Amino acid sequence: MIPKLSDKCSKYFRFKDFFECSDTYKISSIPNIPKELETYEAIKYFSSEILDKVRDNFGDVVLSYGFCNFELSKVIKKNIYPKTDQHAGFEKNSKGKLICERQGFASDFKIEGLSSLILAQWIVENCMFDRLYFYGEDRPIHVSANLIPAKKIVLMKFYKTRRVPQNISKDKFLKMKNF
Repeated sequence: MIPKLSDKCSKYFRFKDFFECSDTYKISSIPNIPKELETYEAIKYFSSEILDKVRDNFGDVVLSYGFCNFELSKVIKKNIYPKTDQHAGFEKNSKGKLICERQGFASDFKIEGLSSLILAQWIVENCMFDRLYFYGEDRPIHVSANLIPAKKIVLMKFYKTRRVPQNISKDKFLKMKNF
């Protein structure tokens, strides 16, 4: 049975926290609610495995981007590729196929007053993440989780007018002092 939006999905979070946090959602009138039970289960796993641990260690988590359904993704103008965008969870397209082939769930977040590098390095050492995209010390990080985590770390380096992904090893990432 599909949970209510106000139901808790983990120790600190409710499902609606992930549906209502993005700037695009806030300025649109598009309903952003998952249809698939598996998406709700993935959100529960993500919030328990990643966000609850982060909050227990660092305090309040500020979500900047959570779930994104197909309709909402159409109004996002840049930096989105649905086939690999775990913000879609287990949602399906009009042909009944998963929108995101990677499965799992992703969210972007930060901790006010804390370098995102410190946060990201802590997650790499303490959580079962699938992918972590690092944009800079003062920017939210993108983290995904699924049942078979790839544990990939990607630096999103700014080059001319766009961000370019660069894979980095766990050892090199943990030794970084700044970005």
